[in-house]
Amino acid sequence: MNTMQQHLDDLGPTPPVRSLADELAKRTAVESDRQEQYVSLRPSMEGAVAVYLHRTRVSIALPPERAPEVASQLHGAALNHKTPATTYLDVPDGVLAAQPGLVLELAAEAVAWRASGPMSSLGIGHAKQPEKAVNICPQHFYALTPSGACPVCG
Repeated sequence: MNTMQQHLDDLGPTPPVRSLADELAKRTAVESDRQEQYVSLRPSMEGAVAVYLHRTRVSIALPPERAPEVASQLHGAALNHKTPATTYLDVPDGVLAAQPGLVLELAAEAVAWRASGPMSSLGIGHAKQPEKAVNICPQHFYALTPSGACPVCG
């Protein structure tokens, strides 16, 4: 049994939620992480979370500009604006059971979107700050101090 299956067994989701997770894993590579209230799915442990699996619902990460269009296609689903960069579509298991193909497409789209987006730090879903470029002395090839001085030539 793989880790995602163990996480799902521990969570005990309804059949539509489990089926979505299984079908998504067949379609695309995902990594799972178990937390107290959910199992998260992401393209890699460094990628941002694409789908949260709760016992009786799923939450799918969407770009905010796409979210209203998607929500209008799934009656009974609700938008949850978590951050300026991500809106989550909360889909209850009844809606998931009624339109599994559409929800699966959205979940796969979320994984692809997260795979091309910012990486998370330590696999916990927080985007890393980009590292600042280090200025190098062109003559001695040492990193310059914060004041801009070379440790060799000053």
